[in-house]
Amino acid sequence: MARCRARPSISRGRALSRLVLIALCLACAAWPNAGWGSELQAGAASAEFVLPRGVPLAGYSRRKGQPSTGLHDPVGAHALVWQDGARLVALVSLDVLIIDEALSQAIQDRLIAGGRVEPSCSLLVAATHTHSGPGAYGRRFLEKISMGHYDPRVFDALVEAAAQAVERAAARTVPARIGLARSSLPQFIQNRMDPHGVTDPELAVLAVYPAAGHDPLALLINFSAHPTTLGSWNRQLSSDYPGAACRALAQRFPQAVCLFLAGSVGDQAPVKSGEAFERADRIGQGIAQETFAMLEHVEPVAPAVLQAAQRTIPLPPARARLSRAFTLPNWLGRRLVDDDATLSLVAIGRTALIGVPCDLSSELGFELKQAAREHGWTGLIAGFADDYIGYCLPSRWYDSGAYEALMSFNGPTTGPLIVEELKRMMSELDR
Repeated sequence: MARCRARPSISRGRALSRLVLIALCLACAAWPNAGWGSELQAGAASAEFVLPRGVPLAGYSRRKGQPSTGLHDPVGAHALVWQDGARLVALVSLDVLIIDEALSQAIQDRLIAGGRVEPSCSLLVAATHTHSGPGAYGRRFLEKISMGHYDPRVFDALVEAAAQAVERAAARTVPARIGLARSSLPQFIQNRMDPHGVTDPELAVLAVYPAAGHDPLALLINFSAHPTTLGSWNRQLSSDYPGAACRALAQRFPQAVCLFLAGSVGDQAPVKSGEAFERADRIGQGIAQETFAMLEHVEPVAPAVLQAAQRTIPLPPARARLSRAFTLPNWLGRRLVDDDATLSLVAIGRTALIGVPCDLSSELGFELKQAAREHGWTGLIAGFADDYIGYCLPSRWYDSGAYEALMSFNGPTTGPLIVEELKRMMSELDR
């Protein structure tokens, strides 16, 4: 989530340009601990990606950047905008693997340049983390391994779709009410690091209703199974089970825009059943059916408060590893790995969206949800938000040799560090 076009430094090499952007940001309206007016309005919209033919898929290095063979189901951008007078908060869900700093910044710049959104707007952009979405938009070496070589046409297509979705949503805002429903779907999720480990089977749905209507204008779905029902064998663009869930929901609520937020997926895998795309459909339809049942009992209320906060923190030094026994030299690790991370909070009424820039483990996710409860919020983890730094796990897993541990690029203290910083942000926001 970001505002005023500016983000703190992406790397030491760009410090000077970022200082200029920070100066611009300081000229905007105050951001942390912002609580605004009494009647909130909401609007929602989607925009499909317009991609070049044969764009590679992101998610599996085994695909080796091969061209995709077609479109199995739509992939695009989905936006939910909250507005109170001149102030605006936009939540955007993209059917992509991750959100990196360059993509998040470009979306902000495009929105400002388009003139529909003011510099004081606030933006949280999160990836659904589908492993069958478009690749070729990452510039860094590690991103290219799982995405294929960078193609500016793909990057621009993602930026344009995200901006269009936000602009359309902002043009449709109406007085709104919200209802939060929670359930559990343990049959669809398992711990992929430890067969006896914890799982987070919670399904949370934030439904947004027009004040004068009974059917939702937006449905925000939060679930923590890794969107990997489609393996590296798949060569067709697809939003995986999050898209299958949204398509099933659209059959009942065709007017509603569906946003999916990946939760604490770091150690959470989907339970696969069936062949090929049946695997995605099974989980997606299960989520939709449970959502239909939950919404029968939702009593929407007008959210009285919209609050938000964002912070970029320095990370521990890079510790990029190829195996348990081999760590890359520091000079090389610093070139490949982020040295900071952006953390976000958006509170709509008593629901808090907790933006993390990583594959967060379920254990750390539970800790953040508990912290939110202590402040009177129901916390929803918004993974892959605005930035990406790899996996964030409890420290004890760092030397396990597991894939997830090797993808913890900044060492064993990064996950706990992010959790503690988000706890502080919650305390400051709740004052």
